[in-house]
Parts: sequence; structure tokens; C-alpha cells
Amino acid sequence: MTYSGDAVLEGFNSGYAIEKYRPDIASQINNSIGESQIDFFRGFVAGSQQYIKERTQSKTIGKLRDITRQIPRPTQKGKDRPDKGFEIDR
Repeated sequence: MTYSGDAVLEGFNSGYAIEKYRPDIASQINNSIGESQIDFFRGFVAGSQQYIKERTQSKTIGKLRDITRQIPRPTQKGKDRPDKGFEIDR
């Protein structure tokens, strides 16, 4: 089967946008088209899945940032202070 690039791209963009702004509608469309062989709908499903993937990655990164903010950081004390010169331990 050959793909019409314009139809796939248009479907992808539509699927991405609808998933972003109206995920309830995107879900209904995805469920109703199933395994469609129509290029537009194949693009739609791919765009919808791409947005879900990006949203999941974004949430994961946000959670990791929150967790790392809670990790106590060492304070500079003793010979590690930046105003103190280089010392060699013997």
C-alpha cells in the first residue's frame, strides 16, 4: 500500500492537536477508526500517539526535577571554600 504524504501529514497534525486539546474526542475517534487503511486515519492515530508519548515524557521529567530538588546539596566548608587556595593533603 502506498501512502499519500499529504493525507498522512494532515491526519498526524489533526490527531496531535485533538489529542492535545480534546483527548476525550481523540480517544473516541481512535476507537472508532480501529485499524483503518485510510492514510488520513493512520496519520491521525500516529499523531495522537506521538502527543501522548511527549506528554508522558514531560511528566516524567517534571517528577524527576521535583525529586532532585529535594536532595540535600553539600555546602562548601573547610578547605573546599572557593576563597581558599589549592591545598594538597599529605
